[in-house]
Amino acid sequence: MSRKLPDTAVPRAPQVRRPSRGACFAAIRAPELYQNFFIHAFVMFPAAMVMCWLATRVDARLGWAPFLTPASARAIGAACVVVGVTWIWYVYGYLYLSGAGSPGTHVDGGPTTLVDTGPYTVVRHPSVLGKLLAVVGLGVAWRSGVFLAGFLPVLLVYSVVTNRYLQERFCDQRFGLRYAAYREVVPMLVPRPSGIARWLRDEAALAEDAPRAAGAVPDGIRSEFPGYLLGLAGLIAFFAALGVWL
Repeated sequence: MSRKLPDTAVPRAPQVRRPSRGACFAAIRAPELYQNFFIHAFVMFPAAMVMCWLATRVDARLGWAPFLTPASARAIGAACVVVGVTWIWYVYGYLYLSGAGSPGTHVDGGPTTLVDTGPYTVVRHPSVLGKLLAVVGLGVAWRSGVFLAGFLPVLLVYSVVTNRYLQERFCDQRFGLRYAAYREVVPMLVPRPSGIARWLRDEAALAEDAPRAAGAVPDGIRSEFPGYLLGLAGLIAFFAALGVWL
């Protein structure tokens, strides 16, 4: 059961099928984008910092010495964080402009149009790659082998599960068979050469196409944000218990 979007909900951003890189970065000024960006940054980085601290405690319990020199670790870690955050900024801007809605349902109900161009021709969740790189950077900066070898794989599994069963559940409800067909062609996180080539062709023939029809709002759609919060709290509790047990 679904209902059509009210006129006031479509769209808050000028919808562009293939927005330019400059437009994607400039979109951070839109409330629907920066609110989503900073909410996730506030949640992810304090949570990741707590996990890094817990990991260093486990390092000490196991007798694992920090790797790299402090200066090298900070430089490499900062570079990873900057590149990761810049990539997230770009793909969030792309999703906002091409999807005519915030990347998160907790801000304004999420994208109203299926996005299958640009970085979304390569993987279904390109922002996760930036988040992963930024979190790797934190682990390097903290010089924690346990975080990179033990905690990071658990965080990656958490990300895959939440994206598949929270975000993609929303997309299935909103876009139906169109999203199912998209999921069959585009991988979740691991790029394929064919997808990269398709994106490069899109970039070479950059075109700001006409807007596409907006999707319907399924009855009962809920924000995925509480699920992320509960998952992160559960992970912190798990890692804390691990540190106490060891």
